[in-house]
Formats: sequence, structure tokens, C-alpha cells
Amino acid sequence: MMCKYELNDEHVRDIYKSICNWNRWGSKDQLGTLNYINSDKVYSARGLIGEGKLVGCGRIVDTVPSPMNNIPAQHHMVAAGDLAVSEGSSVAYDFIGIFPHGQAQSHIDALCHIADAGLLYNRYPAAAVTSAGANKLDIKLMSDGIASRGVFLDIAAARNVPFVNPEEPITPDDLDLAEKLAGVQVKEGDIVIYRTGRHERRDKLGPNCERLEDGRGLLPGLYPDSLIWLHERKVAMIGSDCAHDVLPAPFLNERIPIHVGTEVYMGLPLLHNLDLAQLATECSARGISEFFFIIAPLPIQGGTASPVNPIAIF
Repeated sequence: MMCKYELNDEHVRDIYKSICNWNRWGSKDQLGTLNYINSDKVYSARGLIGEGKLVGCGRIVDTVPSPMNNIPAQHHMVAAGDLAVSEGSSVAYDFIGIFPHGQAQSHIDALCHIADAGLLYNRYPAAAVTSAGANKLDIKLMSDGIASRGVFLDIAAARNVPFVNPEEPITPDDLDLAEKLAGVQVKEGDIVIYRTGRHERRDKLGPNCERLEDGRGLLPGLYPDSLIWLHERKVAMIGSDCAHDVLPAPFLNERIPIHVGTEVYMGLPLLHNLDLAQLATECSARGISEFFFIIAPLPIQGGTASPVNPIAIF
């Protein structure tokens, strides 16, 4: 077996072939690995709710420019109470505009977000995403909501470090160890949420720790052989406090192998930039790492992503 961190571009392309789910659910499928979440899976997962404790996993909408937030969200008041008349009723309302992609906002990708060699998931053409929006694989397909068993894997804790360094990508060995320490077994249709400690690293070292001097991003993430781990376990979705791909990319040509491997070849949607501090605390306090997990993307016709605040329920 090849040692970790020894893959090259050719190996990554071979991984894509080995994990490809094209036509697994038919030539017209647009849901990808969400097909693993059937009604029985949802009904079974609801049994994990014991006390009704809700834990939000979305970050506060980031309106502050930073090295990893070059398109900050816009939030301004259209009408406010401090300018209202003193008598009678008044109203306050605001405008919010969010660029959902990137490394700042919590969001879920639609499967139309990434193409490889001119193709999206299940051989849909990249040209299906037009200047007016996506005709296939858009985020509206997820607007009925996504619910399943969530499994929390704390990679930083498994390594016994406060945070994962970008120079040390997450491998299947890390996932195996975190799974063992969590006392769970990842199963078909699960949503795997893994913690790198990215925001703890940023808090300690400052926002500039996420950029190299040449301007390239510097973030932790998964090594491409982790794609095989996810494929073998038939995971429905993954989420993290990072954006999944290691930055800078450790390959010459494959710049975003996790995005390509999951969204194009597996048809597996990604949750990005979550806030997992409270989830880690709640799991630790209870000595459990599984919960009912629900995501409600906005019904954006033709959209390539949606901002989200996923909810774990204990």
C-alpha cells in the first residue's frame, strides 16, 4: 500500500474512476448519494432524538472582509427603529446579500457547482449551467430538506491537537481512528461531520494564517484517498468547519480533488465552513457522536449553492 501523501495527479484520476457513481441510480438521476437516504433511514434516525436539544452548526454570516472572505456578505438596514417616529407603529427591515461559495459562509453546494472535463455529475454537460442559472442538478432539488443520521468525527481530537495543520491532510487512517474514538460505525446514508479545528486555528494565529505570502489559501482538508473511504461506506454527505480541499493543492493539475471527486464523480454534496464548537461540546458531554441531522437549503431555482444553518438534534 502506498504511504500517505505520496499520491500524484495520475493516482487521483484513478481514484475518480474507482468511486464514480454515474448511472448507479439511472442515467437521469440528479440526486447522487442523497439516494442513500430513504424514508426508512430518516425514520430510523429520528430515534436518536432523546431530549430535544437543538444545536445549530452554521457560522454567523460573515460581513467582514478577510483573506478568506474577499466577497463578504452584505447586511444593511432599510428601515430601523432608531429613526422611527415616537408615536404609532413602526417597522424595521433589512437587506442581506450573500455570496454562498468560498471559505467564509456556511453553505451547501449543489451538484451543478463543479464540472470536470466538461461534465457534471452523471454525465450532464457543464453547459447545463447557463448565465441564467443551472438547468440540471441545481440546489432547488434539495429544497424539500435533507435529514439523516449525523455522525461527528473529531479529527483534531483524534490527533490530540487543538487543530489540524494544512500541511498534514486528513487520511483514511485519521477517519478510522476518529470513528473508533467516537464509538460509532459510519453506515450507508449517514451524514459525516468532521472537525479540523480550523476556526480555533484562525482565532489563535489570526486571519492571515489562512493565506501564504504569494496569496494562495492555506487551509486543512482531506487527502484524496479519503474519497475511497467515503465511497466504500456509502456516505450521503459530508460537512466540516473547512472547505474540504487542502490549500494550497498538493498536486500539479488536480487543484480541488475533493470537490471533483465528491460532486462530479460520486454525486455527493458538500457542506462547508460550519461552526462545530458547540456540536463538539454537546457530543463530548453526552459521550455520543450520533444525532438527528437536518439541512434545509433555500429553494433557489437554478442555484449552485445555498447558505444554510444545519441543525443537530439530540
